[in-house]
Amino acid sequence: MKTISVAIIVLLSLGIIGCSMPTVAIQRPLYSFVKEEKRIKGGFMGHKKSITIKDFRGNDAYDEDIAALKAEVEKYISRHPDLSESAKNNLREIKVTQDARDDEVVLLLGKPDKLARVAAGGRYGASEIWIYKISKMRIFTIFIIPVFPVHEGYYLYFKDGALVEIERHYLKQIVQQSEGPGVTESKKKESTP
Repeated sequence: MKTISVAIIVLLSLGIIGCSMPTVAIQRPLYSFVKEEKRIKGGFMGHKKSITIKDFRGNDAYDEDIAALKAEVEKYISRHPDLSESAKNNLREIKVTQDARDDEVVLLLGKPDKLARVAAGGRYGASEIWIYKISKMRIFTIFIIPVFPVHEGYYLYFKDGALVEIERHYLKQIVQQSEGPGVTESKKKESTP
């Protein structure tokens, strides 16, 4: 009986530890595409190299996607000669960082899935929150028992058209904490800034 009690306490402790996954993390910078190179153990001939390309949401992507985006970036840079050198470098690296303008973010990441406008300076003093959902849904489990679906995504905070902060959210929180006076939501951003 004593070993059963100890086993139950250990399982409950592990369950509580398993539930304490992070909900939000600061994300810097956010790349449109990421190439991952992996070495896979081969059979007779040794190691093989595997390169996978994923977009920022974790979806499979291809070299053609990156080439097309880089061509769009060069057109954008040529139309905006007033850009700083750091902004040009970030655009060429397909990288979204703080102080990026909203039209640069749309160019690199596309339109957000959801947009919240905050009237009286919200978190980080932001007036807008852009939300990009990660399309893959994962099930949060405790000891192989599915508990609830986890929706992941990125929150981009804007103040006066400039990116202030990027957060990676690990649990479904899509602006629920901000519902209230001064917040209006829309599913997609209608016009490019």
